[in-house]
Amino acid sequence: MKKHFTVSTLAGAAALVALNIVITRFLSVTVGPVRIGFGFLPIAFGSMLYGPVVGTISALVADVLGAVIQGAGYWPGFGLSAALYGLTYGLFLYGRKKSCKNIAACVILQAIVIDAFLGALWYYIYTSMTFPVALTGRSINALVMIPVKIVMIQYLWKYVGARVEKIRN
Repeated sequence: MKKHFTVSTLAGAAALVALNIVITRFLSVTVGPVRIGFGFLPIAFGSMLYGPVVGTISALVADVLGAVIQGAGYWPGFGLSAALYGLTYGLFLYGRKKSCKNIAACVILQAIVIDAFLGALWYYIYTSMTFPVALTGRSINALVMIPVKIVMIQYLWKYVGARVEKIRN
């Protein structure tokens, strides 16, 4: 476990958490259950650089702090989803080739399980929205974001992430 929590890793993860909060909470557009933004990038990069453990913790911390800073209140269901994003990015992409196939597999799994199903479940439980309505909204959001996530992760990793990874090693 000591390998995961070096000063360098904690500093990098903290910077990515801060970046996630700014992008997600202040630079995203939310319409009903649909949020369109690029807050996934810092979590994806943190998980890809530092692994699933640090990615999971970073995503959860970003969700909790973001909710507190925004004043929206915190709900654990959304925190679980955030943690699962960090975990899946880490499991699919940490120490592995950042190929379009691997990125697509990760993003499509997230879209189906986390975005559509769990997202709809959390909205159903947290609000008065019916499950089919929430599922429709979350599914539309997931479908729109799949190609965006794949292209953005692959492109930015190629030009930024790979260089950062070389510097770290």
